[in-house]
Amino acid sequence: MSENETSEIQAREKAEVLTEDTRPGLLFKPDVDILEHPDAFVILADLPGASEESVDIHLEKGVLTLDARVAEPSGDRQTRYAEYREGGYHREFRISDDVDAAGVSAKMRDGVLELRLPKSPESRPRRIEVAAA
Repeated sequence: MSENETSEIQAREKAEVLTEDTRPGLLFKPDVDILEHPDAFVILADLPGASEESVDIHLEKGVLTLDARVAEPSGDRQTRYAEYREGGYHREFRISDDVDAAGVSAKMRDGVLELRLPKSPESRPRRIEVAAA
C-alpha cells in the first residue's frame, strides 16, 4: 500500500433528524443497507443500544416507519467521556407495490435490525419455458 492510500477508519457522526418531534431527547437517522434478492428486499438498520422491545415498526399506506428508543443508563455510574450520544432512532421508507406487505418480517441481532420485505409473486423474476412448435 502506498503512502497515498490509507487504511485508517474514520469516525462518522450519527446524522441527527432535523424535523420537529414531540418526544424528549435527541432523535437520530440510523444508517441502513438495502439489499435486493430475487425474492425479497432486505433492510439492515444500525440501532446500537436499542433492544428488540424498544423497536416499533409500522407499514401503512406504502410507508414503512421505523422507530426505536435507547434506554437511559441506570445505576450509580458516572460517565467521564462519551463519544456515543444517546437518543432515539427514526427512519421512513416508501415501499413499492412490488412488496408483499403481509409477509414483512423483522429480527434484531447485536444492534442490527433486519427487515425482510418479500416481493409479491407477480414481481419476482421467473423463467419462461419455450415449447416446441
